[in-house]
Order: sequence, then C-alpha cells, then structure tokens
Amino acid sequence: MRIPLDIVEAPFRDLARPMLEEVRRFTSKPGTLVIVVMPELIVSQRWHFLLHNQNALFVKRLFLFEPNVILSSVPLRRSRIQRQPEAVPAG
Repeated sequence: MRIPLDIVEAPFRDLARPMLEEVRRFTSKPGTLVIVVMPELIVSQRWHFLLHNQNALFVKRLFLFEPNVILSSVPLRRSRIQRQPEAVPAG
C-alpha cells in the first residue's frame, strides 16, 4: 500500500502550530475525519520514560479536544527498533 508522505516544516522544533494547521486543513471540510497514527516508544526501564515519549504526550494533549480527529498510538518496543536495509534496485 502506497501512501503519499507530506513533509511539513516545523521551525524551532515547534510541533503544535504546524501539526494543527495540517490537520485543520482537512477537518475544515465538512464530513471529513482525520486519523493521526503515532508510534509510541515502549521502554524497559521507568526512568527511560523521562527521556522518551515526551512528544507523544504532547501530541495526545494537543489533539484531545480537536473535533473530527482520531489519535491512534501504536506501541513500539525499543528492542524491536532496527534499521531496515536499503532496497537495492534491480538491474
């Protein structure tokens, strides 16, 4: 399944304004529902949580009361994160 990727600039690491603008660009149309899928890192030690997932909590809070938006967190275990090998073109 191919899904086009839109890259939105986030100056100064400010996620709120660019994310809200992008989502509202679609939800402004009547009858449109936006689903935001967000990976959420699952860590093995509690204190690791202080270093990771801060953006996940921020995004959850950002979209909590946003109309016509469904936020889905996908758990991702740290031990399963591996770099995928680059595909080599045939020929």
